[in-house]
Amino acid sequence: MNKILNRLPVSAAFFLFPISYLSAAGNLKIETLSVNVSGGPKTAETALAGALRQDKSADYRCARIEALGASKDDFVARELAIIVNDPDEDVKRCATRTAGLQKNIHAAEALLANFEDYHRKIRKGAYENNLGARLSAIDSIWSLGEIGDPITLKKLWRLYSESDEVVKLNMAVSAGKAKSKDGKQFLYNIAGSAQDSSAVRAAAYELLAGLKAPMPAVGRVFSAGMEKGDIIYTGGWLGIPQSWIKDLPVGHVGLFGGADVRNGRIVVTIYDCQPNEFKPAGGVRKIFSWSDFTQQHKYPFYGNRTTSVHPTQVQRELIIKAAISKLGRRYNNTHIGPKGPDTFDCVGYAEYAYEAAGLNPTPDDQETGLGWPLTPAEQFAATVPNQSAPMAYISAARIGSSSATLKKVYGSGVFGGPYSNIPELPPKIVPSETGY
Repeated sequence: MNKILNRLPVSAAFFLFPISYLSAAGNLKIETLSVNVSGGPKTAETALAGALRQDKSADYRCARIEALGASKDDFVARELAIIVNDPDEDVKRCATRTAGLQKNIHAAEALLANFEDYHRKIRKGAYENNLGARLSAIDSIWSLGEIGDPITLKKLWRLYSESDEVVKLNMAVSAGKAKSKDGKQFLYNIAGSAQDSSAVRAAAYELLAGLKAPMPAVGRVFSAGMEKGDIIYTGGWLGIPQSWIKDLPVGHVGLFGGADVRNGRIVVTIYDCQPNEFKPAGGVRKIFSWSDFTQQHKYPFYGNRTTSVHPTQVQRELIIKAAISKLGRRYNNTHIGPKGPDTFDCVGYAEYAYEAAGLNPTPDDQETGLGWPLTPAEQFAATVPNQSAPMAYISAARIGSSSATLKKVYGSGVFGGPYSNIPELPPKIVPSETGY
């Protein structure tokens, strides 16, 4: 139990005691805010001063940043945007997430700069040598999607062709949230690209369908990338409390079941275990969208991972067979015996499926005794990223306003090469003036 209490986020009180607005305070017009931190109720002005203090701990500052994220005051938003560049990585991480929740337009350029900095560094070294920095970069993409600033999103998308599969998927989601003409064009090109993985293209098709936008023919399917049986991760705090400060921001686990073509589009299959009251289904379930897995994109997609000794193809089939055998079982709210055989939590479900194939993602001492309960963040850190083969990249091609017809705009662009069977688009969708 001590482990659970220690893992409760500093901001847990904000879920229990709503932040309240009372009146304007002072010349800065910062509304009075009831901030439920250890010092008792404080004005937003006082809380902001605390958030900016670099001599205070990350816990102290993040508690105030998260509380102030509910503020609608423009001055507060501008000051919080500054903290996105804070030298303390833990503070930067919670400020990044808060900027997205607040839809803080003032933070857009700083968020983009943070991702660009990470992007430059990984191109010079290993795929993943700093989990915190990588997940913070992914959070920056998520927050940019929530903010929806078209200028910074276009700059972000220009880095698409040089990005890995996980980053590409998150960029696609940012375009779906934008709901713009440029965003639809970007998604159309991804969905029709034979150079991208099935997992990423499935996300693009899913988002286009949600936007009721035209979709390209599937054409060739690129086989490399995410594999059946990979453990996949997103955010969340239900089930096991997670802290954005001391733990990695990972809160939910699933199993990738592969992707196939259905009704003229690529569709993913995912197996996971959610609290029993969840929709469209709770407990152990089989779903067919990234949206359902990430709670309607409320959280980013943090990646696909597996054991350090990669599963063989036979083991991957056994993992999925074990996952299917438990469909319909109930979620275990107590997290006692989370690996079944009759009830599970999300981490335990993935552990069960892997152990059925003779693999063990996390050390056993993290699942029992003082190590209990095993959390998504712990499993994420114990596993390794699965990049089965280098992705094939094609340089981005610009599309100017002289592209003439809608068919040309949607039939070429980021990935070059015309697509076959491109539908005529509705007149209300017009080409981008800037392109990519």
